[in-house]
Amino acid sequence: MSQINDTGMLEMMRGTPPPTWEQACLKLSSDLADSRQHVTQLENRLRALWDKLEGERKFYDERIRELEIAGNAMYAFINPPSPSMRTIRMDNLLQGWDDAKIGKEAKP
Repeated sequence: MSQINDTGMLEMMRGTPPPTWEQACLKLSSDLADSRQHVTQLENRLRALWDKLEGERKFYDERIRELEIAGNAMYAFINPPSPSMRTIRMDNLLQGWDDAKIGKEAKP
């Protein structure tokens, strides 16, 4: 009875011959080609996402540099030559900019 449950035996009883070795190899080859095509598609999607991320990173790096230049200009503008000319607000702004730059340098 266990032979009747065998797929190959059932196919033979139905009149459908089991696949030959060549047919099985062709099927596996076709499956492998399909898998490779899917992998290629996934690689292309990943590459596109990476390129997009890299472009955004470059944009934000440039934006950060521009803000740093503006911050340095403001720092120079509100940093009077004499500390006696400073206000508390100026001291707070200058200290805030110093802290922000120290924080930026501490990050890798």
